[in-house]
Amino acid sequence: MNAAAAAGSGLPTSVRYVKLGAGGRWWKAALGRNEIHFGWKDVPDALIEAADLAGIEASIRAEYGKKRGATQDFNAIRDVLVRPSQHLWVAYQDGCLWWCTVSDGVTLNPAGESGSLGHFWLTCERPWSNRSLGGRHLALSDLPGVIGSTAGFQGTVCAPGGSNEILRIIADEEDPVVVEAAEARGAYVRAVAALVARLRDKDFELLVDLVLSRSGWARIAKLGGSTEGIDVEVENAALQEIAFVQVKSTAGQRVLDDYIGRFSARRDRYARMIFAVHTPKGVLVPPEDLPVLVWDGPRIAELVVRLGLGDWVANRI
Repeated sequence: MNAAAAAGSGLPTSVRYVKLGAGGRWWKAALGRNEIHFGWKDVPDALIEAADLAGIEASIRAEYGKKRGATQDFNAIRDVLVRPSQHLWVAYQDGCLWWCTVSDGVTLNPAGESGSLGHFWLTCERPWSNRSLGGRHLALSDLPGVIGSTAGFQGTVCAPGGSNEILRIIADEEDPVVVEAAEARGAYVRAVAALVARLRDKDFELLVDLVLSRSGWARIAKLGGSTEGIDVEVENAALQEIAFVQVKSTAGQRVLDDYIGRFSARRDRYARMIFAVHTPKGVLVPPEDLPVLVWDGPRIAELVVRLGLGDWVANRI
């Protein structure tokens, strides 16, 4: 997400991850009170209240000595004290990405750091939410892996991995690479549909058989078998169902209706019907009250691509 897009959504253009106490011990209070809680209990209140960065740095370095953690902690507390409203703040809690925005200026805990409250806190402007602006639930399991990669960070505040992805997802923006891939896939499906329409009848029947078998349906009657009016009988052992399958290169509504009648007469045997036709004459409409599936050219092409049969089709042309 670029800066212009972020501004258009009303969100800040940078992101900061915050760890709400060891083991998330301040998360319940932060969520309930719409705040972000922090520690650094050894930094004097007066320095925090005045946002005295020089004094805070000296205090932290006196505590840490020459350890690397001093710089990390100073940078973190500077992000908290210096215009924290310029950042979108995120936390990873309860299996979700949570986010908020804050107002500038901290509030000191008059009782000092306690078990449920931090040493000081920021007040949320936009409250904590685990939903995107459009209402999408932000479960970490549904988000790109880079977004959760910061969860193991041992400090308090940092710029998280995948900041641009976080902004994009919260603003419900499409990933341009995903859009490009979807467009390319759509073009491929349309090309496959054109190839399927050129298959010889026997090859088309075999293709439908392959699609069925890769979808969990095993043929129990030969293609073009001797049973009158039935091209294929298939069984799905997991569903404990037998389906009636009719394969046509071209057909109109009258032909479909004829086979629906045959299917209706054998509901004692067949759980569903599949009518596969790569070049229908007009729009084929199955009945709403019967389990009849019409696989037209685009639907068959979609199944061919999903099941990895595109090369098989191309090799038959």
